[in-house]
Amino acid sequence: MNVMNNDSMKDSIKEKILLVAERLFASKGYDAVGVQEIVVESGVTKPTLYYYFECKQGVLEAIIEQKGTRLIQTTRKISARYTGDFFHIVSDLIEAQIQFAEENPDFFRIHCTLLNAPENSIPHEVYKHTAKALYEIIFDLFQKATSVFGNMKGKEELYSTLFFNNMTTLAMLYTQKKYKIDKDTLYQITHSILYGFAD
Repeated sequence: MNVMNNDSMKDSIKEKILLVAERLFASKGYDAVGVQEIVVESGVTKPTLYYYFECKQGVLEAIIEQKGTRLIQTTRKISARYTGDFFHIVSDLIEAQIQFAEENPDFFRIHCTLLNAPENSIPHEVYKHTAKALYEIIFDLFQKATSVFGNMKGKEELYSTLFFNNMTTLAMLYTQKKYKIDKDTLYQITHSILYGFAD
């Protein structure tokens, strides 16, 4: 029983540090936040943070492992349903991205920042595998769609990148402005994004 209580307490401390760091990274940026600020707001000591995460980079890596992995899984699960109905899969991806952003606003803000982090920076190095995995899922979908939309052949990389960026920006906008999206709006958005890709 004591071991279980101790494990639960450790998990609680780790989760608190992660939540505080996630909020701070989202509002100020990774580079602007120091370990001291994280521990003060978390109500723990520096040795405690170092015990669980070793350093500030370790905290960011843990956040990405938790939330970034979930975003990859969500994106892959929807993309895997593609059987030829490109419009509806794209629509589902946009809707899922917006929903994820609404449910994880701090992480999604971090996600958008890390996607554009300077090369060779710590944030870029830490997030590059997650970013690559997400891009590859979308690229693979667009490659498959060329069997139906031949005019996309040879342009899959361009179109998939444009779509990924548009989808991400749109989800961020909806989160910041707290817009609500209905089916008609989603249809119009999907049609607007895909116009010229698959016509």
